[in-house]
Amino acid sequence: MDFLRNLFSQTLGLGTQKERLLDNLTLEGVAHYMLSERCRRVICLVGAGISTSAGIPDFRSPSTGLYANLQKYNLPYPEAIFEIGYFKKHPEAFFALAKELYPGQFKPTLCHYFIRLLKEKGLLLRCYTQNIDTLERVAGLEPEDLVEAHGTFYTSHCISPLCRQEYTLSWMKEKIFSEVTPKCEKCESVVKPDIVFFGENLPARFFSCIQSDFLKVDLLIIMGTSLQGCGLAG
Repeated sequence: MDFLRNLFSQTLGLGTQKERLLDNLTLEGVAHYMLSERCRRVICLVGAGISTSAGIPDFRSPSTGLYANLQKYNLPYPEAIFEIGYFKKHPEAFFALAKELYPGQFKPTLCHYFIRLLKEKGLLLRCYTQNIDTLERVAGLEPEDLVEAHGTFYTSHCISPLCRQEYTLSWMKEKIFSEVTPKCEKCESVVKPDIVFFGENLPARFFSCIQSDFLKVDLLIIMGTSLQGCGLAG
């Protein structure tokens, strides 16, 4: 969090007496700024809230969130379903949940298409997403437009450090919907989608992009995330 706070302060002028960019702190003020010559590069930071209207639950809402509805998996605590240590011992719970949430069953929302519109207008510098639902890709963003901070279902790898065989989205989908724990065809270890579990490092692309992108950005838009418990918050 300190890293992002300092980065925003330096690059966006937070906490300084720099020139006032917005006529007023409203959507109209933001829209007016985006139409000006001063706004050429926009970064979006997005989380689960932009996908809830597509039918995908967020994580932390008290009654409807994902963590509040995991009783059937008999977890020691809700977050365990996304912990790498627990996954290695009990992968079945995650794959049962993955069948319910698997990409391809949901359609992008207005928020996703808004981000694509920014791209079409030549304004989008990057979209940093906490989401693993791939709806940014479905909406039309290319891999270069994205930093999938929590990884993606798009590819999968064997978890054995001596193997690391890669598998496709279609291969993983077939296993999950057959209710078979995906096992590596080379070494028989479990195969995990390339999403970031608690206890794993964020993708290298996150660190390489964030250092350069935030030195260029004119406008930062945060949608659908509290930035709690995530790599985007530190």
